[in-house]
Amino acid sequence: MKRTLQGLLVLTLAVVLAMPAMAADEKKKKKKKGRKAPAAVRVPKGIVLTAAQKTQVAAINKEFAPQLIEVAKKARAIVTDEQRKARSAAGKKAKADGKKGKEARAAVDAAAKITAEQKKALGEVNKARQAITKAAGAKFAAILTAEQKAKLPKRKGKKKKKKADA
Repeated sequence: MKRTLQGLLVLTLAVVLAMPAMAADEKKKKKKKGRKAPAAVRVPKGIVLTAAQKTQVAAINKEFAPQLIEVAKKARAIVTDEQRKARSAAGKKAKADGKKGKEARAAVDAAAKITAEQKKALGEVNKARQAITKAAGAKFAAILTAEQKAKLPKRKGKKKKKKADA
C-alpha cells in the first residue's frame, strides 16, 4: 500500500512539473504558424455548404489568394510605416470621437498626411482589389444552390436616384 502511494505521488509530481513545459511548446507552435492566406471568399453565416462546395470554396480562395497578396504588397509599398502608424492612431481616435464614413476617412488621411499621388495610387490598388473580390464572388455565387443564394446578404450600395419626368 505504501509503495502504491509513493508511486502515485511520484507520478503526480512528474505530471505537475511537465505541464508548464508542454504549455510552452504549444505557444511556440502557435507562433510559428504565421498569417493565413487572405480569403477572397468568406461564407456568410447562415449558409451551410456541402463537402463538395467547401472544397470548391477552398479552391477559389487558393486561386485568388496570390492576387490579393500582390495587391496588399502594392498598397504597403505606397504608404510609409510612419503614415501607417499615424493612420491607425487617427482611426482609433476618430472612432472614439464617434466619427463615421467620409468624416472619419478625411480625419485619418489628414493625420497621415497622405499626398494626392498616394491617394491616386491607393485608389488604383483598391479598384484592383475590388475587381479580384468581385470575380471571386461571382465564382462563389456560381457554386451555390438557389436556396443558398437567397440567404446571401444584400449588398449595400449607392442608391441611384431615378430622374423624374418633368
